[in-house]
Amino acid sequence: MAEKHSIRCRLQEWIEESGGNYSTVAEAVGVDVGAIRRLAKNQFDRVDCVTWQAICDYFKKPIGELFFQEDVDVA
Repeated sequence: MAEKHSIRCRLQEWIEESGGNYSTVAEAVGVDVGAIRRLAKNQFDRVDCVTWQAICDYFKKPIGELFFQEDVDVA
């Protein structure tokens, strides 16, 4: 069984704090709303740097605040 990645992002928190929603963020950064939803729910395997930079620019936050590592139980 493949190991689950432990990299998480705070996009959902940022969206909630801003009072926005997936659609407004998707339109502002120029990506599909489904992609924003997957990113916000940490359902991603790869990071597109252009997308992440656009998200950070939109929220006016540094990329270092977007990601964190979570302990993953590997059984």
